[in-house]
Amino acid sequence: MRFSVISLNLWNTEYLDKRLPALTSFLETYQADIFCFQEMRKELLDVFDKVLKDHKRINDSDPGWTCESNIYFNSTMFEEVRHGRIDLQMPEKYRGVFWVELKEKNGEKSFFASTVHLTWQGNADEMASGLSYRHREALDIANKFPEIYKDKAVFITGDFNDPIHPGTILEKQTGFKDVFTTLHEPHPITFPNLAFTDEYNLCEAIDKFMHIGFRPLMACSPHYYMPQSGLSDHYPLAVMLEL
Repeated sequence: MRFSVISLNLWNTEYLDKRLPALTSFLETYQADIFCFQEMRKELLDVFDKVLKDHKRINDSDPGWTCESNIYFNSTMFEEVRHGRIDLQMPEKYRGVFWVELKEKNGEKSFFASTVHLTWQGNADEMASGLSYRHREALDIANKFPEIYKDKAVFITGDFNDPIHPGTILEKQTGFKDVFTTLHEPHPITFPNLAFTDEYNLCEAIDKFMHIGFRPLMACSPHYYMPQSGLSDHYPLAVMLEL
């Protein structure tokens, strides 16, 4: 089984009128088999539902699936087994690890797709204290997630907001591997897209894609654009996996 995955922090609705042409064109052009989104909003769900006609997304009464993250999957390839959210006790009430178990259509193989958005480095508490939320959040993922996916193949992707600690913790404590490390490629810079943000003092590889039980075939960060339009203040990750 081979399939493609896109991960993107959507930057909620900032400058949405300027970004929407690029966002819709990006979805239509790439047509990934699985899309993992962070900073989702209701306005974006309404648009994406119309564009991704062959995809289904997670419907749940938990507000996090509407106002934080969601996962779209190609319904001609996969069907949902179950889904959930791991509450990481974050300052952002509705964030956490959003996961879904997917099964191949008319087949027996299943795996877990998941996305997360860890706390921003520039939050007021951290700026005042210098103490990171992300170290503890990553430890919670390492302690809580394995009991859900158990011995199944799994990937976790999203905005880690930290180039070092979360990925290192997940690798050492759970065996997750970064796709770029697996492919012996340097991790691309994913933040910031200076066309939309003035955070010119930052240059970070903070959008991550980590896996267990897959063979990564390729990974990159498309700098997708249209004239006078772009995707987000982040660049996406695009990955091809084989189970």
